Amino acid sequence: MADARILTGTSSVTLGNSDQTPVDVRGTRDGAMFTAPWLTALALEGRCFGFNTGTGTAPDVLGSGYTNTKPDAHLAIPSGTTVIPVYIEVCWEDTDTDPAVMDCFAMLTTVVDTSLTATGVTIKNMRTDAPIKSLCTASAVVTTGTTPYTGNRLEFWRGTAGMVPDSYNSSTAQTSELNSRTTWSISKALVPPVFVGPSSLMVWASKTRDTSITGWITIIWAEVPSTSIV
Repeated sequence: MADARILTGTSSVTLGNSDQTPVDVRGTRDGAMFTAPWLTALALEGRCFGFNTGTGTAPDVLGSGYTNTKPDAHLAIPSGTTVIPVYIEVCWEDTDTDPAVMDCFAMLTTVVDTSLTATGVTIKNMRTDAPIKSLCTASAVVTTGTTPYTGNRLEFWRGTAGMVPDSYNSSTAQTSELNSRTTWSISKALVPPVFVGPSSLMVWASKTRDTSITGWITIIWAEVPSTSIV
């Protein structure tokens, strides 16, 4: 018969100062164990990353008309690296006066294209001292060089479907959070997509006709060596 015990640590906690050191399991005074979510542990390790297309008050000019080979945000995951997306956010500023419908969605695909014509963006570590560098490559407003609809692929999130954004056409500022912003979160996904490299994560946020719109896209993910999971 096992006798499992934990060390209480509610208001007085002994913190370690190095890794690979045995420590007591921490719990409440009634014996309930404290645990950290896996994503929090990865963030503490420095394995969570993100990028923005557009910053501050300067949005990106998103793709002029929807084309399936021209995503507005693109993350290339190399062989040997695995990515699990955590959060995707799309915010529109000016959607032009054209009443064409607008579709916003994200895709996983086994296609990885490294020779893109696009705007390069900088990947940032979600831990400020950035102890680990991402091995992925991020791009915005792809114009040529990708073929997502081949291989194993899935549109795993659709933020809008045929939305007609009349309420903020030609607006210089967002007029309503409800219709100018859409998000995907791992906390709401029953089964998150797992991008085992080589693969790509792509996001579109364009109108169906040749009309330019402006906005921001944010993608945040956890990144680990593929050998740790496969």
